[in-house]
Amino acid sequence: MNIEFPEALQIEVTNRCNFYCQFCIRRVWNAKPLDMDLNLYKKIAKTNFQKLNRVILYGLGEPFINPNILEMIKIAREYLPEYGQIIISTNGSMLNPKLADKIIKEIGVDSISFSIDTFDEAKLSHIREWSEPRIIMKNFQHISKIKSNAKRIFKLGIEVVIMKDNFKDLPYIIRKSAENNIDYIIVSHVVPYTKEVFARSVYLTLSKPSFDIIKPTLNYGWDLINDAFQELFSKAYGINTVLKSAEIIKQLWERAEKIGYWLNLPLLFYSKDKIEIINQVEEIFHKSKDIAYEYQIDLKLPNLYPNAKERECPYIKKKTMVIRSDGLVVPCLEFMYSHTLYINEHLKNIQEIPFGDVKKEDVENIWKKSVYTNFREVRQNMATNIPWCGDCPYSTLGCFYSRTNEIDCYVNEPGCSECVYSVNLAQCNI
Repeated sequence: MNIEFPEALQIEVTNRCNFYCQFCIRRVWNAKPLDMDLNLYKKIAKTNFQKLNRVILYGLGEPFINPNILEMIKIAREYLPEYGQIIISTNGSMLNPKLADKIIKEIGVDSISFSIDTFDEAKLSHIREWSEPRIIMKNFQHISKIKSNAKRIFKLGIEVVIMKDNFKDLPYIIRKSAENNIDYIIVSHVVPYTKEVFARSVYLTLSKPSFDIIKPTLNYGWDLINDAFQELFSKAYGINTVLKSAEIIKQLWERAEKIGYWLNLPLLFYSKDKIEIINQVEEIFHKSKDIAYEYQIDLKLPNLYPNAKERECPYIKKKTMVIRSDGLVVPCLEFMYSHTLYINEHLKNIQEIPFGDVKKEDVENIWKKSVYTNFREVRQNMATNIPWCGDCPYSTLGCFYSRTNEIDCYVNEPGCSECVYSVNLAQCNI
């Protein structure tokens, strides 16, 4: 594993935002609002950008809120190698035509994605509170018009967060995008920071092979588990019973173990109401793929179910370091700030995981730190080295290790055992 230097820096130029989206992390954190200092950004650029493939200028805020964002883009273009890419993700509210002309025609960004969860303006304003959809659409359409005349090739994309509220809008989003010169669409499930948001999600965290094995038990429901306990309890006291439920569960576990999976029956029964909706989402995904193929749009869809054996950290796969607006270095967006997460029917406290501070240390030295290097090495093979709590009944029933990300049951510190990014349920543009 090459530990010399990252391929990309994701720099959070601000953690402030002018929206208050219903599913946003800022509803559950206590982070201090902060723009990155321009002098600190210049220091990072002068020292490191020439070694990079990509600079990603967004984090958990709206990048165009930073009053120095135009200067930051210019600096990135100046210090990146000729092949180096500048990637920006925006809610679109502040990227007005004048600013868009400057960053596309004069400076030359390589990729801009707009967060547009639906083209239904009433629905969009509801999901993304404090937004003005007409302004977003005006800015979006302006960029789509000037795209073909840009100084250098640049890609325009849309990022869509899907929930029960808007998943049926996806085919129309793709058709509408085709009218606006779109290159790619990244679809992500909502990251459930609260129980209320989790209730609006349209995916399961059970591995698909595990789900397929235990799906028939939905006909029994919780009675299967209750009867199994009663049967085993009776047997312990010498009472003769026909161990039907216990035997069913035993046979299911034997099937799962043969292919290397665990079974989480409690989570299946809790998720009964979601399964029908997921079937609808699957149909929408198939339809969306056909439309995207027709218009030659690069459509990146998330999974509907994870697979414990097919996990990978996108930040490690793409050798990307994240720098917070205050200069702290963290491994990913999920570990950027402390917050809550509701997953597998329990609330989890995620603690921020800083590995260094670029105000005091060099990027290269932080990247090579043993604690950061070990973090990346362990996650090179997540299926072997890190458990997946979605398939474990203990996580749903209150396991100690599922309360925080500080440690997992394999004794990894920190733990990534419930990371929805690692199983491609959530996606990020890096």
